[in-house]
Amino acid sequence: MSARIRRGAIGASALGLVPVLALTACSSGDGGGGSGGGDQVRMLVNITDNLTQAKWDELVKPFEDETGVDVKVEGPSGQSVAESFPTLLAAGTAPDVIQSIFPTADTAPEVLDLTEYDWAQGTPMSDLYSTDGTINVVGVGMQAQSLMYYNKDLFAKAGITEPPATWEALDAALEALKGAGVAKPVAFASEWATGVQTQQVWHPQQNLTTPGWQQAVADGSSTLGEQFEPMFEHVASWIEAGYTTADDVATDSGTQEANFIAGDVGIYPMGSWFTTTLAASPPDFEVGVFTPPVDSAADHPGPMGATLAFPYMVWNGTEQKDAATQLVEYLVTDEEAIAAQAEMDNFNREGLDTSANEYSSLVQDAVEAAPSFVVPGNQTVGDYALPVAGFNEKFTEVAQGLWQGTSAADAAAELTAWYDAEAAG
Repeated sequence: MSARIRRGAIGASALGLVPVLALTACSSGDGGGGSGGGDQVRMLVNITDNLTQAKWDELVKPFEDETGVDVKVEGPSGQSVAESFPTLLAAGTAPDVIQSIFPTADTAPEVLDLTEYDWAQGTPMSDLYSTDGTINVVGVGMQAQSLMYYNKDLFAKAGITEPPATWEALDAALEALKGAGVAKPVAFASEWATGVQTQQVWHPQQNLTTPGWQQAVADGSSTLGEQFEPMFEHVASWIEAGYTTADDVATDSGTQEANFIAGDVGIYPMGSWFTTTLAASPPDFEVGVFTPPVDSAADHPGPMGATLAFPYMVWNGTEQKDAATQLVEYLVTDEEAIAAQAEMDNFNREGLDTSANEYSSLVQDAVEAAPSFVVPGNQTVGDYALPVAGFNEKFTEVAQGLWQGTSAADAAAELTAWYDAEAAG
């Protein structure tokens, strides 16, 4: 049995997509196994308030209708997909397709090598998430991280005529906002957000100074402290000047986002997912988006920090290899499937239509202006992964210490010492 899916052929080149030219729905002939037999594919996905079971079922229905493959969408048996997948592997009941997580050192050997598939080569950030040229995870788009949302009314009140492109200009803008009586010239948030925001602001300059900095740390030519001490110095200077205060890192991200929407914040560093909140509760002022500063205006914008959105993997033990890989191909290359997933959870992709969300369009402009994309420090596998676990948690702990009086030099030294101990095993 065979069928074809040709959706999106007209707009595919504009989106940078590889059209799904043909999807053969025939069984691989190996029997049931992990897929339960016949033309059924099990897909383990993240189930949330916006990623509901019904939306997942609706997403795969066109694939089912046109191929005859039955896609059984399953939520995690544990608290998360990350927890459930290793458990299912150990039990011999692994799903054929896994969504929302990335390979780890332990699970990578259990994930199918997709390098031979031409369509996989054309997916967003596939090169940055590969290991020695091997692609074992593909995604639909990216969630841009190196973003600074700002209140245009407050900028005008402070006499700031354009978004700052350099560190010097950013410092001047923060001083002007404070002078204009803005309660929070730049807002950070507590818990996970502190570390993520600090990294987001530093991605462009860091990757200009040391392209592939994770590899430099891994091979010993640099240290984590050397990589982040300059950013720690910027943050420490903002704390000293009163642009951000200790109550920031005691305020959760939801409250801080509400503070921005209420008009109390000049600049709020956050990833592209913040556009969903803005669209749900539009502020009374005009929002702008700029990318973080770099040393020289001639180098702005710098590389854009980003993570892979809607990642998909195929279990290499599947007995439904053809159907499973065809399902993933459909999800990451079909224009209508991509649009449906963008409605389920915000992400960006070159050429993606974001006209329905003015805030997402601002981010899309920043994405399309970016000279390149880079991965953050918490990537778990691939050529740009640090060879230790727990980086984000430790980085957040160290970064939060800056608001408690830790010096930039001491914070950098603590980060280096932690890495050295973890790397030594």
